[in-house]
Amino acid sequence: MLLDHKEDTYSIIRTVAQQKGIEKIRIYNKKGTIIFSADNSEINQTVDMENEACFMCHASSDSTIVEPATHERKRIFKNENGTRLLGYVTPIYNEESCYTSNCHIHSPNETILGTLDLIVSLKDTDEILQQEKSKMISYNISITLFLALTVGIFIWFFVRIPVKKLLIGTKEISSGNLDHKIKSSTKDEIGKLAESFNKMTEDLREAKKEILEWSNELEQRVNKKTEELKKTQDRILQIEKMASLGQLSATVAHELNNPMAGILTYSKLIQKKIKNNELSPDEKQSILKYLKMIETESDRSGSIVKNLLLFSRKQDKEIKPHNINSIIETSLQLISHHLQLNNIHLKKELQSNLPDVYVDENQIKQALLALFVNSVEAMEKEGVLTVKTELKPRENFLIIQIQDDGKGIPEEVSDHIFEPFFTTKNAVKGVGLGLSVVYGIIQNHQGEITVNSAINIGTTFTIKLPAGKIRKNEP
Repeated sequence: MLLDHKEDTYSIIRTVAQQKGIEKIRIYNKKGTIIFSADNSEINQTVDMENEACFMCHASSDSTIVEPATHERKRIFKNENGTRLLGYVTPIYNEESCYTSNCHIHSPNETILGTLDLIVSLKDTDEILQQEKSKMISYNISITLFLALTVGIFIWFFVRIPVKKLLIGTKEISSGNLDHKIKSSTKDEIGKLAESFNKMTEDLREAKKEILEWSNELEQRVNKKTEELKKTQDRILQIEKMASLGQLSATVAHELNNPMAGILTYSKLIQKKIKNNELSPDEKQSILKYLKMIETESDRSGSIVKNLLLFSRKQDKEIKPHNINSIIETSLQLISHHLQLNNIHLKKELQSNLPDVYVDENQIKQALLALFVNSVEAMEKEGVLTVKTELKPRENFLIIQIQDDGKGIPEEVSDHIFEPFFTTKNAVKGVGLGLSVVYGIIQNHQGEITVNSAINIGTTFTIKLPAGKIRKNEP
């Protein structure tokens, strides 16, 4: 170009432009006119100074041409076919050899004379990059799959199988098989865990053995104490029964005294009459009358003694169906004279046609007798004793109510009257076992007993017994 051989210069540029990948080579003068291009149709065209290729040098507002930075000289864009192109702009500097040459007329003050614009196609480069990208993805996938397979095999043999053995071991232990052991030949954490697991099962086995031994010993002790408790309870029932008999002894003796005195008197009269050799028909009739009276009084005395003996006799518990009204009537017969001596009026409101209840007759009599005597003592020589029975079909219960109009029970005492050895009586009258025994008897028959009392109004004991069989598993 210094020799002004333009054709040679343009020929060289065209030759370069024909190289593979090069799209265009253009030379702009400082006014933006294309003075040379590999594409002849573009020569002498003036481009917009706002164009990206021009703007980097003509960005100044005073139209001064500046030298662009190296990183600003390149640009990447797409053509109409969508192919990416790389453009690189190289300034043509006004060197000393230019403005001192005879063929050039450039001023020494000019820095840049023009611009060489080289546009290279990135199609091949993009294809290579895409191929490399695909290869890289394939390699990454292959490596990932290989690593995943390797890790999976490692986890399977060194983690999953040992953990599965541990899981099976825990299931065996939870099912009660304390003889199960986990086999492990490794010394890693899993092996140590298996060893600890085996040690734990051994400790559990020893602990279970000790617990079983203690359990057996405890069961034996409980059975022994239960048997002792049962015997004690039987003795308490019998003691309370005899205590009730002791309370009734005076009235029973008084009741027996009358028929026995009558028997004695009539026996002496008969003896006198028999001493006479000749007896008139009237005398014979009188003797028969006396004998009939002796028979009646003897039967009455025998009935009293029989009832007392039946009540006092120690018997095994026997649950059988009974009519509750009959049990109440028999119990009232035992205290009938006791009621008379204490001026107690008996009022019975017994519902008829009641279904049988499955109870131990002797124990229910004992419970009723204790409640009757308790009511008589509460009324202090005068009052009304009311005995009621009623069926509650919906609840399937028989109700027994024993009501007196005595002095009543204080509120602070009523919560404790069924406790053993709790009593408001003096030592002569009792030790506080009566109502606790009653409570135990009713509970053993799957029933309930409650008390409702008011001071100077009276007390009502309510007993609920199931109108059906008692379950066999109940005491």
